Amino acid sequence: MKAIVFSFLFFGYSLFPQINDERIFRGIDYVYQIRFDEADSVFKQMTVENPEDPTGYFFLAMSTWWKIYINKDDRSNDDEYLSRVDRCIKLCEKILDRDPNNAWVTFLLGGVIGYRGFMNVMRDNWLKAIDDGKQGLNLIQKSYELDPSNRDAVFGIGLYNYAVDYVTERYPFLKAVLFFFPKGNKELGLQLLLDCARNGKFSKTEANAVLAYINISYEKNYAEAEKYSRLLHEMYPSNPVFKKFLGRSYIGLSKWEDARKLYREILSESDSLKYGYDNDYIRREACYYLAMSLSRLGNIDSSISLYENVYSICQKLDKEEPSAYQVFSLLAMAMLYDQKGDRNTAIRYYDMVINMKDIDNSRETARRFREQGVR
Repeated sequence: MKAIVFSFLFFGYSLFPQINDERIFRGIDYVYQIRFDEADSVFKQMTVENPEDPTGYFFLAMSTWWKIYINKDDRSNDDEYLSRVDRCIKLCEKILDRDPNNAWVTFLLGGVIGYRGFMNVMRDNWLKAIDDGKQGLNLIQKSYELDPSNRDAVFGIGLYNYAVDYVTERYPFLKAVLFFFPKGNKELGLQLLLDCARNGKFSKTEANAVLAYINISYEKNYAEAEKYSRLLHEMYPSNPVFKKFLGRSYIGLSKWEDARKLYREILSESDSLKYGYDNDYIRREACYYLAMSLSRLGNIDSSISLYENVYSICQKLDKEEPSAYQVFSLLAMAMLYDQKGDRNTAIRYYDMVINMKDIDNSRETARRFREQGVR
């Protein structure tokens, strides 16, 4: 279930005429451009003009959510995010006490609680995540019943249908945990997400992002993933999330030269400490996939050097147990040294993998190549 954390924004119409669509679009655009100060300026002005309207606080929370989503291992924005969520919830509840059938405020409340659930998943607060997920879903469904024209609610329902069907299919032990939740329908979920990607108003960009992520991580349909990822990257070239989506699509399609160019760019942006790229997590990912691309293009020595960088970064980042990056960078180096005819070095790396945590049959693969060599 943890792997299915992905971001989507719920957007809709304002309660107050002073907050128009154009202003909301501008703030959203700043968020996707990773221009968070400018986004916050737009949304804070909304709260100044209408301090009792939760809309501005909702978007402020979503702006902070994207700061977290860019680098989920950085917890420095958690407190600010939760504070903004709490403010939005209090304003929503105050309005709903007077007007319980207010569709937009019900929608905001469901969306902001649902996102807090995603936050709790990332931080391993499972009981809180389940409570938030159930409450958020019920509110989103109610808001859609009150206002069936809200395509953003349809988007949220589509995402729920896909996610729940996927996790219960892949992780049967979660069926008991999700027993009191509505059953999911993966095909329906994809249809609703696709409809939003084509016809949505405020949710169109995010629907494309979710479809890119789903096709990369779960459906393994890399041609579809490339379509959505390319669109997003062309619209928001400074967004590191969308750029990584495109890179993963290239890897899945074995477009090694395209992947090489893109991951070189990411490493250059990391070297220059560009915002969103200035952390070891994105550098590790870029080194790993650039190494993979170079090895497929026949540049073995450069590939080994990059895998060594991956392993070195893992020594800093992998606090409790080896990550997949650590295990498979060592396995890749073992195989590359085998190709170079350096069996002693290859065996040393194979042995390291054999003595590490098993990830996706890594130990058996290392044993087999240790005995047989790379042919």
